[in-house]
Amino acid sequence: MSFARVADLVLASPAIARVQVKSVIALPPERAPDLGAGRTRFYVEADTMGLIRGESVISRKVSFLIDGPTSKAKKPGLKGRTLLIFGKVGSRIDQFQLTSSTAVTDWSAANEALVRKVIAEAMAPDAPPAITGISSAFHVTGTILGEGETQIFLETANGSPISLSVIRRPDEKPHFSASLGEVVDEAAWLPEPDTMLWYRLACGLPEQLPARPLRGLDRAEAQAATRDYAAFRGALAPCERTGQPVI
Repeated sequence: MSFARVADLVLASPAIARVQVKSVIALPPERAPDLGAGRTRFYVEADTMGLIRGESVISRKVSFLIDGPTSKAKKPGLKGRTLLIFGKVGSRIDQFQLTSSTAVTDWSAANEALVRKVIAEAMAPDAPPAITGISSAFHVTGTILGEGETQIFLETANGSPISLSVIRRPDEKPHFSASLGEVVDEAAWLPEPDTMLWYRLACGLPEQLPARPLRGLDRAEAQAATRDYAAFRGALAPCERTGQPVI
């Protein structure tokens, strides 16, 4: 799975476990009336091989529900496979509730390492928060033609500041940076792909700069800020939420 897909699952899943599937049963359609045509719900029983994340106790044997195509109802191909499952453990420690019907991936050393990397970054004291909006933007034109700077300030889930900066100088490529803190750090850079700050920006920023942050700017300043925001979004590695379904 891609970093963005794993980050989605880790942030939504209080529990993550490694399990080995022992049995799979396709449930009759009346047991899963919410599914659309061509989809089947499977009841899976598995042995717990390890709890990667979770504050609660989990049973040595767990069961969970997963959806897949009806064409795989007779032979889902899960038995014997080792999986990583993402979700939560309820009042019954032998029942695991997946975050979503696709919150499962095949276990591999690489997949587990990626999950642990995302958990560590997400739980770090200085982890960047989720972006909830854009509060303001402004643009300052430089003293020579082609010079200027745009700063954009983001709204976040916990109120911690994140700001974006785009600096343009004649005959140079634009300098893009993202800063955590009250003061824009001009020494900062564009975040590297597959990091938590990159994920928050690439997967959390709106596609276009909204009109509200541009209030108070004149037409030329608003156009420059809009252009620089689009350039910043374009410079980020794209948010790709990829991963193969297990069924």
